[in-house]
Amino acid sequence: MVQFKLKSNFSNTEHSSWRETVEAGLRGTDYESLFRRTEDGLTRGPLKTAADLPPSIQPLTRSQLPHLDTRAWHISAPVRGASHNHANTQLIENLKGGASAVRIENSDVLTNRNDLKRLLEGVFTDLVPIQFGPNAANAACLDMALSIPALSTATIWAGLDPQKDKSKIQTHLNHVPDTWKLMVLTPLETHEQGGTEVQQLSNLAAHLAETMRTYGPHETCRHLVIELAADQDTHLTIVKFRAARRIVLRIAEAFGADGANIPICAVTSLRMMQTEDAWTNLLRIMSAGFGAVIGGAGLVTTRPFTDGLGDATPFAHRIARNMQLMMMEESHLGQVSDPSHGSYWHENMTEELAQAAWRRFQIIEQKGGMNVFMESGEYEMALNASKTAREARGEPVLGVTLHPAPDVKKPEVRS
Repeated sequence: MVQFKLKSNFSNTEHSSWRETVEAGLRGTDYESLFRRTEDGLTRGPLKTAADLPPSIQPLTRSQLPHLDTRAWHISAPVRGASHNHANTQLIENLKGGASAVRIENSDVLTNRNDLKRLLEGVFTDLVPIQFGPNAANAACLDMALSIPALSTATIWAGLDPQKDKSKIQTHLNHVPDTWKLMVLTPLETHEQGGTEVQQLSNLAAHLAETMRTYGPHETCRHLVIELAADQDTHLTIVKFRAARRIVLRIAEAFGADGANIPICAVTSLRMMQTEDAWTNLLRIMSAGFGAVIGGAGLVTTRPFTDGLGDATPFAHRIARNMQLMMMEESHLGQVSDPSHGSYWHENMTEELAQAAWRRFQIIEQKGGMNVFMESGEYEMALNASKTAREARGEPVLGVTLHPAPDVKKPEVRS
């Protein structure tokens, strides 16, 4: 038997030879037609090689989160709706079905501590991290949570805005349990408002620097959570999460702190969801969830596929969590800490995206920081320009303008 040697049994092919073969296969079509560009103008070429790797590459691992046990990431159950009874019933069903964390999205309907206790009734709060999604009512909910003795040993991420809730944060910064985090930064909202990947990451960087200056680097790293959007562009989602981790680590280092344990969470995009043939949202959500997991998100919320239509049924919630269970328990996506580490394309795009976001971040800093940038109106103008350009391109949408199916029955929603 001939011994097979991986390195010696394959000959190296020059890039020029590869290109000649490709151009022959194109039969007169322009070679440049193989290139794609992101909304920020970054090139997505047909081939990357070792020559395209950044000078230095490091694995980008997830933050170590509490109560993971043998999991690589937390499957988060969204808690919604004005009915506390229904929200609690659905939450318990999600936890029994495999979710391991809670994301409270309806804090605006919680009027007192009893509402919060009812919402969490039956939840083993010592074992299940509880995250409050961004909401103006979170400051009041912090007081409710502090008044419930059973939550003093829970993992609570209070979801306060570092600037809008400044006085509340400063009051409680050193007086909440060690397992609590008070603040959240939400590039997720920049995405939902129409922002590009560079805009999302540069705004994250500028907000993070502003937060470091306001509360100090160590308190910021101790109390901060970050939420990013994951969308149907799987590979761009992967590199966005990896670039976000690089940016967070670099800014924390610049302030003399360690940002390794700042959680980066994923929520699948609402912007990408379709109401016409909503069944195709299942493909979008799975692609987004996959990108978030491979990109290193520590806590992932996959939306029910009917979110564009109305309140989700138990069936839609079940499908959403089962997608993550398939990725975790059947595909074993968490067994490698950074699967795209060393990949020519992903490393190159992570570098390009991080550098582009960093350049924009420096411009925001030169203008006086994120608060000044937003007050000037430039933030909103930039998002509107991105949204307008996206709409003008009119890219095909599966099930709507691409391969539309006739007479598709709409899935059921609660309302």
